[in-house]
Amino acid sequence: MTPKQYLEKKAFCTLPWLGMYVQPDGDVRNCAVTKETLGNINNQPLEKILLGPVNTQIKTDMTNDVFHKRCEQCHHLEKNQKFSLNGISNRVWYLKTLYDSKELDFFDQVQNYRPKMLDLRWKNTCNFACVYCGPDLSSAWASELKQPQKITDAALSKSLEYIHKNLDSVEHVYLAGGEPLLIKENIDLLNRLYDLKPNIELRINTNLSVVNNEIYRLIQKFPNVHWTVSVDNIEKQFEYVRYGGSWATFIHNLQQLKQDFEKINFNSVWFVLNGIEIFDCIDYLLGQGFHENTIIVNPLDSPDHWHVCNLPETRLDEIRQKIKSKLLAADAKYSLYTSLTLMLNYMDTPFKKNINSVITELATLDQRRNLNSKEVFADLYKLI
Repeated sequence: MTPKQYLEKKAFCTLPWLGMYVQPDGDVRNCAVTKETLGNINNQPLEKILLGPVNTQIKTDMTNDVFHKRCEQCHHLEKNQKFSLNGISNRVWYLKTLYDSKELDFFDQVQNYRPKMLDLRWKNTCNFACVYCGPDLSSAWASELKQPQKITDAALSKSLEYIHKNLDSVEHVYLAGGEPLLIKENIDLLNRLYDLKPNIELRINTNLSVVNNEIYRLIQKFPNVHWTVSVDNIEKQFEYVRYGGSWATFIHNLQQLKQDFEKINFNSVWFVLNGIEIFDCIDYLLGQGFHENTIIVNPLDSPDHWHVCNLPETRLDEIRQKIKSKLLAADAKYSLYTSLTLMLNYMDTPFKKNINSVITELATLDQRRNLNSKEVFADLYKLI
């Protein structure tokens, strides 16, 4: 078939043939968007999961243009683009690989699989316990709640071995976590990648707490690196939300990153604790000389107690006016404008507010972490 014929199949996606998303709990998925797993490396080798009957059936359905439940989020975005940050779904984004492929008939064979896009989050190793995160993605959270690591060393070792053997076909690697700059398994992976494919496309999603260790220095050797820095608030609110972090350290490390690399963008989670304060964060980044197209804001819709629409309507109206004002100043071509539009649309979706659930969760965090949310978020408490 030609690329056009593949594109005409609305249920078709290249990732079951080329992609891999490994979570810190051992679950394996086709991509980071789907909520459905293919298997778990604690129970089955990674290779058998990727070549197994579940993934084969997915590919069979796609070649027959049968819509799959696990892909419903992409299909939803394609039908409701006002809730999409870039106007396209993950599925459509990766269809570009069809035009890069020299073997289009590779997708005709459901038994075929070749790792090309790797999304690796090997461990939950992380020095932050962000309020909206949890033990599956943060070892700091897991330690706080006294929960053991879910992935076994044996399963991790076997999976790394499979990845290392197949690096020759890999063209894109996305490292997250946890905190990828603290996950020691990335040292060997990066060394192997540099020896084999120094020009590979490398993306790093980081809390930017560390910029002077072996992993960071290894990344500096690669010429094609794109950083995504997570930041949602500034100053003392930053330190509460991104518990374990230091605002002064973040500022210092951001300047170092800016000096060392060109491709940097920011991912901010928008929720009840930065409903209007998110604009202070945006203004700070713009004030540091970062472009509008580097700033992405993602509304958080789960769990319910962190939903921004828990805020009183008076504050939500204030936020709406702030967004509209920002939209007038933003360029419609860039991601900041798209994010602001998404935020505005998001506020109009039905939601049953429960401000008491917010206060209850803050009280729990305060007690366990010996913090004082009433002092940090004084403006929020005045609204109650």
